[in-house]
Amino acid sequence: MSRKFSFTVQYSVPVEDLHRALTTDTVWESRFADAKTATLDLSHPGGDGTIRIHMTEKASQDKVPSIVGKVLKSELVLSRTDNWEALDGEVAKGTFEGATGGINTEMSGTYELRPTAEGSEVEVVGTVRVKVPLVGGAIEPLAEQLHHRVLNSERKFFEVWLAGQATA
Repeated sequence: MSRKFSFTVQYSVPVEDLHRALTTDTVWESRFADAKTATLDLSHPGGDGTIRIHMTEKASQDKVPSIVGKVLKSELVLSRTDNWEALDGEVAKGTFEGATGGINTEMSGTYELRPTAEGSEVEVVGTVRVKVPLVGGAIEPLAEQLHHRVLNSERKFFEVWLAGQATA
């Protein structure tokens, strides 16, 4: 069984600025600079204005929910790949895929970056599937919440980074 989800992340910056930051290697390298257990692989398969971001991170044991800890077969390693296309007018589309090691979880979906009166927003639509008998359905909402928290953390980082660029 899988769980569908959708949510929107609001940004206070214009679409063009956010898209430029999302597709710039140095921004992602800065984002992951202090992540001791993370890896980052960046490429631009569609040329300028596009990016493929593949990231992995080992979750610290104290951050793993107890229900997840009970079914872990090994360390929990989170993997996510985001792909952003070039801007088409004021809209950019993207995709994401995620998986975990230690527990059989898959997540995938789409992003749509578009303007708002206050700046921009990213609409996230996806599905998550946790292939663990009996408790998979209870873990799926936790995976969705984690993705939401990560994207809100990235929102804060990108807004601060862009504000720093404006004053530089």
